[in-house]
Formats: sequence, structure tokens, C-alpha cells
Amino acid sequence: MKKNNILIVVFLFLSVVYLSSCSDFLDERPQSDFTQEGKGQEDRISKYKSLGDAESELLGAYNSFKNDIFQMENFLFNDVQSDNCYVGGDGANDGAVDNFTLSSINTKVSQIWGQYFSMIGSSTNVIENTKLMEASAIDDVDKKRIIAEAKFIRAWSLFDMVRFFGDLPMVLQLIPTITAENLETWYPVMYPERSPEEEVYAQIIEDLNEENTIKHLTSQNKGAFKATKGAAYGLLAKVEATKGAKSSRDYNKVVKYCDLVINEGYQLVENFDDLWNPDIKFTSESLFEVYYTTESPNWAYWVFLKEDDGSVTWRRYCTPTHELIAKFDKEKDVRYSSSIIWKEAPYDVHYPASRYPFSYKIREKNSNIILMRLADILLLKAEALVELGQPSEAIDIVNRIRERAGFDASYLSRDMSQDNARLAVEKERQLELYMEGQRWYDLLRNDRMLDIMRNHKDQDGKLLYPNLQEYRRILPIPQNEMDKNTRLTQNEGY
Repeated sequence: MKKNNILIVVFLFLSVVYLSSCSDFLDERPQSDFTQEGKGQEDRISKYKSLGDAESELLGAYNSFKNDIFQMENFLFNDVQSDNCYVGGDGANDGAVDNFTLSSINTKVSQIWGQYFSMIGSSTNVIENTKLMEASAIDDVDKKRIIAEAKFIRAWSLFDMVRFFGDLPMVLQLIPTITAENLETWYPVMYPERSPEEEVYAQIIEDLNEENTIKHLTSQNKGAFKATKGAAYGLLAKVEATKGAKSSRDYNKVVKYCDLVINEGYQLVENFDDLWNPDIKFTSESLFEVYYTTESPNWAYWVFLKEDDGSVTWRRYCTPTHELIAKFDKEKDVRYSSSIIWKEAPYDVHYPASRYPFSYKIREKNSNIILMRLADILLLKAEALVELGQPSEAIDIVNRIRERAGFDASYLSRDMSQDNARLAVEKERQLELYMEGQRWYDLLRNDRMLDIMRNHKDQDGKLLYPNLQEYRRILPIPQNEMDKNTRLTQNEGY
């Protein structure tokens, strides 16, 4: 198929070409390719001829959640970059994340940019082609559902991207066949300037519109590897808790969307460890999780924990920090043994080789990867209640989470101050959601990154980053993307 005869999504022009070294582990390709020779009218004609065509490409968009960014980088940039983990492994590009020495030529930065924009492009392709489908090819209910599910995927991608990079190049449309005659017209569209953060957030919220999107999603009260009302409301709650300056946020909206998640009927599982049992999938607590089997496995277990035979033969990534381990109550907190396992290791970088800690939430190749669950949403609601001046109600939620963790007779006082309640919620989120890709986002959202990281210490009590600068809160724009698009500007400090 000739390159100049392919229908192209703008975001695919913006992404880097990335071939995963772990592709053998993934089953993430769309099942069909609906590109075809073009005649310049592709932006008005759908490439989907049936419901099956649309569903097949939607599945390909969902399988973007199996990309590297959700099996390693989500943890690398949220748990390792924060005070939760040391990088563990010895790769230079990974180490730069842990040491705050990232530059615009770091391959991890390019990988995040490329894979997320490819994900955005895939979902946009589904949205726009499904919109253009003839009524004879798809009924209205399926059409609205497929568009809504693809919008959820795009909203998720944009939300992660705006938190990583700030302002983003924003074009969400199909591009017709590129020819010498129309290149001048479409080049600025393919390579746009960065849109301000507030415009990106506006697009995310539009993609999660209750009437046009959430209304058409499935309602259920257990986990799924698909967009549901509960997952969409949970994503909206996170967006409202994050966008703009903290002083200007509408925390009543955060509470509202958290309550809408709760009203779907999700329940905390009784046994915390069940969440990480690879044979127990899609529990009543899960809102959105990525499905894996032994035949179609994840590779994250291998990166973080062990070989197939249980051995450790090389330095694993995401080693729990001494500070994190010290915060767990080793006797009472059941989350400790469910989150961290101690094994013998052939290295002693941070701990004695005879007893080394490993992250333990992704245990086997058939472990699902949970990306959103009820405990996260409950604690997000608690966070919002504190900001609304209701610390007692917030602590009630924290105590509910702590009770499941084993603190039946050790309830926190409901009479604590607002400042102390903030810290109580922050700590509970850190312990509850360790190695779930949340800690860095939590620190950014609550303007706590500098305070926490400037006081973060190594095993000898030495400050690791006492002079950390504010600009490190977001990532540099990849240099290769700036070389392709001269309208992009670099983030301050890089």
C-alpha cells in the first residue's frame, strides 16, 4: 500500500516509531487494517463497513493498555521517580528517572511520548471513522457505545500526557490523503503548536461528557478491561482533582464523581491479598484492569520480581525504599506482605543480598494489571473532603481502608486538624496504592513534590535531592519530536 495513499490520524504523525523489545509478550495489534488507497475524500468516508470492523479497531485501541508504558513506565515515573522505590535496575535511561537527570534525548521520554500519542491516534481513528459509518452498517446504540469507549481511552491518554508534559499539541481529526498540492494546507495541522494545559483538560472533560459519553457506557459493579460508567466517573474524579491550581479546584465535583462510582455498587474485597492473586480477576473492587493470561502474558512480573522458575538472576526494577518500608506497620498491616516480598538476590545495592525486598503486586505472567480500583477513589474522596473542610468525614474513609488493612482497634481520631488529616490521607494513599502508579501524581496534585523529594533520604539517612528544582515536576519534550516539529517549544529548565 503506497504511503501517500493512507488515511492518517494526526497524532500518529506526532508520535515516534517505537518497536518494543518485549513485543513477543504482547498481543496488542488491531485485528484489522482499514486503510485503503485514497482519493482525497477520506475525511468524509468511513473505512469501517460493519460493526465488526469498528469493534476490531476498538479492541486494538484497548490493547494499547498492554504497551510498555503500562507495564513498566507507569511504575517507573510514579513509584521510582517518587519516594516509593529506587530504580533497582542498572539501565542508564531508567536511572536518570530516579536521579532527576532526565534530558530531552532520554529514550524513556521519547517512549512515553510516542506510545501515548499512538494510543490517542488509535482512539481518534475509531471515534472519527465510527461517526462516519452509514446507518445501514451499524445501529445507533452500538455506534454511540463504540465512540464513547474510544473517547474514554483518549481521555485516559490525554490525562496521563498532560500530567507528564504540560501543554500538548492538540489536533483530533482525520487527515486526508497527503499530496504535493495539499501538503502546505495540512502541514500546520499535522505539526501544531502546543495547546495550553487548560485546553487539554477541557478536551478530556468533553471526551468524558456525561450525556454524550458516559450515558452510553456499560454499568457494572466489578472490574473489566473495558470502559464502564464506573471507570469513566473515576477518571473524571481524578481529572477534577488535578486540573488547575489547587486553590481553584471544585472539590465538590470530585466528591460528586467519586460518589457516582460508589453508587455503581463496587465493594472493597474483604481480603486485600485477593487483589494480587493472579487467579482472581475482575473483583468487586476493580474499576479498570488489563487482562492477561499465561498464553497472552504480561512481562511486568519479569521486570519487577523474578524469572519463571522464581529465581532472581539480575537486578530487578522498582526496589522499595527504606523510607517506604519504615512507614508500614509490619505486625498489623496486611498490605505489607501483600505489597513487598523478601528474597535472596545476587546483588546488594540497597539491602543485604541475603534478604532483599521486591515489589509483589504483579506476581505472575498471568497477573492482571489493575489501573483503577475503589480504594483509590474512596481515598480521593477523602482528599477532597479534607479540602472542603470536612476532615472528620475524610478520616472515616481512611479508617474504613485501615480496617481492611488489619487496624481494627487502631482507628485514627476524627478530631484531627485539617493539616493532619491531609497528611493522614496522603500516607494512606501511599501505603494502600504502593506500586500502582499513583504516588508521583499524588505529590504533584497536592503541591507536595518538592517538600517530599527534597527530604527523601537514602539508606544511610543522606538527603538524595536537597536542591531539586520545581521544573522537574514535568518531563522534557523529546528532542526528536522538536526536530520534526519546529513549532514545539521546550519545557522550562530543559
